Amino acid sequence: MQGETIAAIATPRGTGGIAIIKISGKDAVAVAAGCLSPRGARKLSRARGYSVFFDRVVSPVSGETIDETIVLLMRSPRSYTGEDVVELQCHGGELVAEKVLDAVLSRGARMAEPGEFTRRAFLNGKITLDEAEAVLDVVLARTDRALRQAFLRLEGKLGKSVLGWRDKIAAVLAMVQGALDFPDDITLRDEDVVPALEEVTAEIDSMLKDGVLGLALTAGVELALVGRPNAGKSSLFNALLGEDRAIVTEVPGTTRDLLRERVQWAGIPVVLVDTAGLRETREIVEAIGVERARKAAEESWVALYVVDASRPLTGEDWYWLERWRDRRVVVVLNKADIAPEHVKRDISAVVAVKTSFPVVEVSARTGWGLEKLKETVIGMFEGADRESVVPGSARQVACLRKAREALGRALEAWREGWTWDVVASEMEDACRVLDEITGSRISEDVLGEIFSRFCVGK
Repeated sequence: MQGETIAAIATPRGTGGIAIIKISGKDAVAVAAGCLSPRGARKLSRARGYSVFFDRVVSPVSGETIDETIVLLMRSPRSYTGEDVVELQCHGGELVAEKVLDAVLSRGARMAEPGEFTRRAFLNGKITLDEAEAVLDVVLARTDRALRQAFLRLEGKLGKSVLGWRDKIAAVLAMVQGALDFPDDITLRDEDVVPALEEVTAEIDSMLKDGVLGLALTAGVELALVGRPNAGKSSLFNALLGEDRAIVTEVPGTTRDLLRERVQWAGIPVVLVDTAGLRETREIVEAIGVERARKAAEESWVALYVVDASRPLTGEDWYWLERWRDRRVVVVLNKADIAPEHVKRDISAVVAVKTSFPVVEVSARTGWGLEKLKETVIGMFEGADRESVVPGSARQVACLRKAREALGRALEAWREGWTWDVVASEMEDACRVLDEITGSRISEDVLGEIFSRFCVGK
């Protein structure tokens, strides 16, 4: 498949100013030439890379003109994929783009699979795997900050850090293996090995600490507003959105299903989820809503547990707070503008004693405290300098964690007095996992999963 010439519409479907049909592969020039006028075909076959000219796309069957086109040629290896690439830039109608693509496919190209252009760029050594993932992150970025981080990874800053760690470990590993192979000639000292491993470990720890921010910027932070009925979840949901999206009444159980809306806080995409009130009920529809609320709280990045600040916490409140003790939870004291001060103090004090959850006072009615709530949530994902690169996918974070664990085992083996071959084995594992981030070593299954998330034409 790698040797085949592929083609796809590289612009969004529908009506627009321009449609681009991209062709890549060893026969890209011949395929494209077969769709042009005789004059255009001769011009394309003789053209050097980075040439542009105007011509017509003609039907291979009837010879009739399909559309006018700007032909852009990029010769191998100086192209996105590293192969010969031809772009036919036509008018942006859906029908005309399809007819031009049909003409290209009839000349011997096949339809590209999702992400296949970027996959070829990776396989041909034009980009590393982390940079390939960053391509998708750039396309899907919803905020300025997410776009900035994606571009830092696209520039190779994540890969540069990973390669630096890998080289340091490999240099130490070479010394250890040399001492194992030639014990009479090479004397290995602790100071030749341990400081370098500790340094890399500390740097990986630092990046892992900011890893949650990278995932938040890439995937968005889902916040589930949960709590007992009439705590003011829907009112708070509307206040955070700045519009009346959820129905608000004094009748308990008004919210039956999940409501989702997207906003942006401090450059981080946030998805707010309004849920049904948590309570025992025999009403079947409300019971389904309660179960969905529970599931949303346990699957979200952060649960905002909303309580009525004018009333003490109940046993039912504590049941849920205890259940979610190991999750990110913010206890939100709603109606704080009308609640007695001693009640708010008591709730805050008991939450502080029994949990480590932050407590924020707000008023959904007046908007008081909403900025403080946003700052508290975003603070859970902050920490990295805005120009410091952070990992952008769960795969990258998982690889960093595995590398960190392998280095931890290597250092532990040294402290416990194990022989150097045991330490070397753990260092080899760390190098292998770091290679997976950049794609130096990667399985076909992982590649398939990564590029399946791309659209056709990218």
